[in-house]
Amino acid sequence: MIAFKDLSEILKITIRWENRLKDFYDVAEFAMMSEESKNVIRLLRDHLVEKLRILSGIDLASYGRTEWVRYVPDYREDELIPVHKIHRQATPREIFTHLLDYEEKLKGIYAGIAAVLVNRAQKELFESLARFKEEQAEEVRRLMASHGSSA
Repeated sequence: MIAFKDLSEILKITIRWENRLKDFYDVAEFAMMSEESKNVIRLLRDHLVEKLRILSGIDLASYGRTEWVRYVPDYREDELIPVHKIHRQATPREIFTHLLDYEEKLKGIYAGIAAVLVNRAQKELFESLARFKEEQAEEVRRLMASHGSSA
């Protein structure tokens, strides 16, 4: 378990994780051969960019006093997006699998943070992040299914 001082510290890390995911989407789009796959990756990335814009503009004062957050689930940032696991020859299935894995990990982390927050508004913020990650994961699953075994 990791002790964070306050909500702003957690939010900064959250934005950093989401930016790393955006970078991964950029690479995934470039690596996709099919225009349909590229379009779906663009759509997923655009949703993420919009969420990043919202996250970056959050007024923490509107979420109540930024109290001490005792502990949140442990993580190793380098395990969130495995470095060098995607390459130009990666199949769409490999790319989708990495995207899904990252979305699921972030969903778990956000849900874990929400579980330990006491302030209701702060808890709701991280619950909404976990729901957003679930929506992104579902979109990746649909994409994988639409590409069948060829993906």
